[in-house]
Amino acid sequence: MTPGSPPWAVTRIANACVLLEIADAVVLTDPWFARSWAFNEHATVAVKDLPELTAVIGSHWVRDHWGMAELASYPHRAGTPVYVAGENMVERAERAGFADIEVLAWGQRRRLTDHVTLEAIEDHDRDGLVTTNYALTSADVRVFYGGETLSLDALRRYRDSSDAFDVAIGPINGARLMGRQLVVTAPEMVEATRILGAPVLVPIHYAHRSFPPMFKVQTSMRDLRAAGDPGIRIVELQAGERHQAPA
Repeated sequence: MTPGSPPWAVTRIANACVLLEIADAVVLTDPWFARSWAFNEHATVAVKDLPELTAVIGSHWVRDHWGMAELASYPHRAGTPVYVAGENMVERAERAGFADIEVLAWGQRRRLTDHVTLEAIEDHDRDGLVTTNYALTSADVRVFYGGETLSLDALRRYRDSSDAFDVAIGPINGARLMGRQLVVTAPEMVEATRILGAPVLVPIHYAHRSFPPMFKVQTSMRDLRAAGDPGIRIVELQAGERHQAPA
């Protein structure tokens, strides 16, 4: 990190897809550049506008978290490492032209650069379909990313033996599919941020439309604001908007 540069910055793209900058690493999470009637918003950052990435990480196998087909036009894909939650995510990355793909088990760490490490953090395993959270750590900052965070108990177990975070990036809409909750609600994400010890929360995963009775969105940004904690600063970003921490 050069003197005066921010310790971290984040650009929200769409759904759980963000461009995360930490020290000398630039990481794309849960790629989603497609246009879909199931969402109230669409990506305003195009694949052609992406910088050269240090890595791509995927937390969850569902297509709106792992839309790899659109990344087939990314020019540096052959040399960009990809880290995923499960084997069922590998084929889509290969079809898009990525060659360096690794499934990270919970607890495994990889060095992305001389200054940044990536760690896979437990979330949940539903009938062999694994969802993973990630920690990105430099000498100056720890960033939590959870594209499909659900288990607060898993976060508590992790924090029993790990350091606090400086920022948490996580879902807030509490989406339910056929009555089954998929991600945390807005108040639960506030609680997750408390568990993680993070003073900043960047909300993601809140642009889905409800399609009852099959698919229902439980909470929104309004609920997040109402559930706010005075010790946690909420950084609300529009699609395409970038926020950087003070240097």
